[in-house]
Amino acid sequence: MNILIVKPSSLGDIVHTLPAVQMLRQHYPDALMAWVVNDSLAGFLSVYPGVDEVIPFRRRRWAKPLHWHEFVGFLMELRQHHFDLAIDFQGLFRSGVVTWASGAPRRIGFQNAREGAGWFYTERIPLPANLRHALDRNVFLVQSALGVAADATMPELTRPHDSVREARRLLRQHGLDGDGPLLAVGPAARWPSKRWPPRFFAAVLDQVAQALPGLRCWVLGTADESAEAQAVVQACSRARPVNLAGGTDLATLTEALRRSDALLTNDSGPMHLASALGVPTVALFGATDPELTGPYGPAHTVFRSACDLSPCFARDCLQEGRPCSEGTPPGRVAAAVVAALTAAHERRRTTVTHQDEEKE
Repeated sequence: MNILIVKPSSLGDIVHTLPAVQMLRQHYPDALMAWVVNDSLAGFLSVYPGVDEVIPFRRRRWAKPLHWHEFVGFLMELRQHHFDLAIDFQGLFRSGVVTWASGAPRRIGFQNAREGAGWFYTERIPLPANLRHALDRNVFLVQSALGVAADATMPELTRPHDSVREARRLLRQHGLDGDGPLLAVGPAARWPSKRWPPRFFAAVLDQVAQALPGLRCWVLGTADESAEAQAVVQACSRARPVNLAGGTDLATLTEALRRSDALLTNDSGPMHLASALGVPTVALFGATDPELTGPYGPAHTVFRSACDLSPCFARDCLQEGRPCSEGTPPGRVAAAVVAALTAAHERRRTTVTHQDEEKE
């Protein structure tokens, strides 16, 4: 059997799809499984061994009329794979078109897919009203459409040797390989409305540094987000975060997060990646709803904006001049970060001690 997964973006959404795809892999162990994903995110799937082929979707390039003929060629090439089953986890017009173009006789998607995507499916799966989180919805889609009874689990992400070596080198180069707790910081997000102010992050980090003198912390992000990361660094008076925004590819970012004891973050892709790795997160939500897209699992702490419009789901703030952080004391967030760091760092030390004892 040849199976096509259609989930081009975003990083967090792709992470939310992994348990459902893992169920497919377990249910069809001999199937050839391909995944259509935005070319900017294709590197991340290199750490997931359940996919046999990654098919890059060049969204930015193909959005230009000059390159539309390439998109048509892409759709024609999909049919050469002779897919038996295609599942659209995205539920938008473009993903519906890709699902249809696959030529698969079974094309499955959500009944409430947007932008007319449902017209391209042969099967439209309704979701229970009480099923809210994106990860649970993806799992239900597979369970309901294909009769898969297995429990959903987050698959183990591999550790490419080059990424492990690069993450180790990067942390060592910036003095982040000491004995104190290691905190990752994610102040950026795709939507401007999701970004809590850099000065709020700095206030939290300063209080964490005061409580934990051995604190090491680094700021993550893309090259385009480096200025926001630097604003956090410059606003700190006690903490000494290192700006690594733009300094990692997705596989190296994954490994650097794996080595961190906790993550302080906005609602973002790295938040979901950390959750998948089992790294405790302290997450700040304003425009979006953590019940829909929050960090999955019990080992996380979420702070919701006190704004009366939250969650507004607007890409840009509807109340200019009133940040989502208003009404949330940095000290409360800092206390949650300290607790997460202390517990996680102690677990790491205990694990290392036990391993050393076993060697003896």
